[in-house]
Amino acid sequence: MSPPEHAPSVWRATARIARPAAQPLGEDRECDVAVIGAGFTGLATAHFLCEAGMRPVVLEAMDLAWGASGRTAGMAGTRYKRTYSDLATHYGTPTALLMHRLAHEAIGTLEAIVAHYRIPGAFARTGQLIPAHAAGALAGLASDVAWLAAEAGDHTPRILDAAETAREIGSAEYVGAWLDARGGAIQPVDYVHGLAAGLIARGVAIHVETPVTAVADSADGVVLTTPHGRVRARQAILATDAYAGMALRLGDLHRRFVPVSASIVATEPLSDNVAKSILPGRRVASDTKRLLHAFRMLPDNRLLFAGRADVTGRRAGDPASYGGIERVLARTFPQVGEPRIGHRWSGMVAMAADAIPHIGRHGKNVLYALGFSGRGVTLTALLGKHLARMATGDEPDLGPMSHGRFAPIPLQRLRVPILQVLTTYYGIRDALAR
Repeated sequence: MSPPEHAPSVWRATARIARPAAQPLGEDRECDVAVIGAGFTGLATAHFLCEAGMRPVVLEAMDLAWGASGRTAGMAGTRYKRTYSDLATHYGTPTALLMHRLAHEAIGTLEAIVAHYRIPGAFARTGQLIPAHAAGALAGLASDVAWLAAEAGDHTPRILDAAETAREIGSAEYVGAWLDARGGAIQPVDYVHGLAAGLIARGVAIHVETPVTAVADSADGVVLTTPHGRVRARQAILATDAYAGMALRLGDLHRRFVPVSASIVATEPLSDNVAKSILPGRRVASDTKRLLHAFRMLPDNRLLFAGRADVTGRRAGDPASYGGIERVLARTFPQVGEPRIGHRWSGMVAMAADAIPHIGRHGKNVLYALGFSGRGVTLTALLGKHLARMATGDEPDLGPMSHGRFAPIPLQRLRVPILQVLTTYYGIRDALAR
């Protein structure tokens, strides 16, 4: 996989926490665990390795928050891509209940990391909306609310009717919505910078511009090769998600997910009157369309709007490739008028075949967490905690995330033409939904 283009995100423009000093590796090193990737997963893993008394070294091919962690919409939810009732159907009710508990453990873990390092403004429990684009989608959300109440005793999520939804969102585009007040929002670059600064203060070495090009077994662990030095460790942890395989390929791990591009735009700051009319509760929202759209208001009155990236082959830096989501933004929030876009950027999301992230081992001494399927803001904190547990010899039970089938995806090399066909098909389905 070649490195995707890096258009500057609104997160870097509005970050309040300075990037901590981190330099390329320039010499050989030894450590307990070498963590590959300095994004959400890698830094959370390094935190929990420190808590367990281990000495990690973090190796990042590009820069802090360069990959998906710095390009996300920054929404922290309490659900997976699949509904809990669907998980119960496929894996049984006990497993679905375990997954429910883990989802809430995940967002609590994220919150605890932010509190531990005292990262100001990095996370807030704003509440999460899932607007339904059609009656059938709303019925599915209502079914899940009923399942959670009956099976998990969780009565917090509730269904909003069309009028309530219009008031919550500031748009008449949706027929209803799911609301869970426990969801939240992060400023992802501030989160990464604050977490990295805290780890460096604890003595953790974080090396940027240090791609790992090979991992080889040694007598007492592994040896990681980089352009300007080698790292000897008892274990290595791959924490790169969709960017796995960019410089390093470990067996067939890079074939076990499909990297899908997502595009995000952020407007210039809106007037106070217009800004107050959109998501007045400052909740985060992502809808039920197959080609979903997600949106949130930022503290400085910018509207962020995300959707599936252009799959025509145009370059990610071409403003024309964002035309589709900009038109949907204007239709969803007509009060904005002709949107003045201040930032356009894109990033890769790793979609697993079962839409569930997976944690496991590659051989004896390499651990991984991959396939976050658009739910990485919260689940990376959870899996980072359990990667650290695995590095100490534990084998956590995370249901299908740790024991599910995570095999190579057939025809993965044909992902671009397949995605082009599916995008057209799902777009038609979304347009025809009632």
